[in-house]
Amino acid sequence: MDGKRWISFRKRFFIRVEVLSRLFRGKFLAYLKRAYRAGHLIFPGKIKHLKGKVAFARFLTDLYTVEWVVNCKPPLKSAEEVIDYLGRYTHRVALSNDRIVRFEHGQVTFRYRDSNDSDKIKLLSLNVFEFIRRFLLHILPNGFVKIRHYGILSNRNRKAKLQRCRELLGVQMEQDKEKRRRETWQEFLARMTGIDPRVCPHCGEGKLVLKEILVPQDHRAPP
Repeated sequence: MDGKRWISFRKRFFIRVEVLSRLFRGKFLAYLKRAYRAGHLIFPGKIKHLKGKVAFARFLTDLYTVEWVVNCKPPLKSAEEVIDYLGRYTHRVALSNDRIVRFEHGQVTFRYRDSNDSDKIKLLSLNVFEFIRRFLLHILPNGFVKIRHYGILSNRNRKAKLQRCRELLGVQMEQDKEKRRRETWQEFLARMTGIDPRVCPHCGEGKLVLKEILVPQDHRAPP
């Protein structure tokens, strides 16, 4: 793109999966070598022989010769499906409280969806330490983020790139950001947890509407 016109990609094509696979392989192994040189890797048990420089170099060489497989799925059908897919991962915890059925005798029982059995809802009981171990696997290490942006949405020069794209596409955006309505804490909680505190927890239909905020008053008797 020369910055003067918008070029649309061909239908049913975004990027060759082979390119994506090899790029991911190169980046992953480069960071793996950096972590090894910095002494951040631990080699316990059956892989303790990889601690040596020669063995580790041979191990990396073998990995470079293998074609890696990336999970490159077809695009979703609509914007609604994209939001629904991302919403299950980006703004929710690994396991919500309502999925935990019981906790007794050192065992945690929770509901899960078995994708290998027609998405049936089943119960699973785990030792409390195994439950915590699996839960902590969903916590991202330092430096990782849930949402990653690439191309015109990457952090570097993003504002300038998006503004140029809007100009090329003839899209007008609201300039006065101060006029945008600020998100309330109720809306924020509903977006982050899926629980709307404004909805009646008993009937599920009634909705709380804020009319005014009452300021505390002094009710002491006059002297």
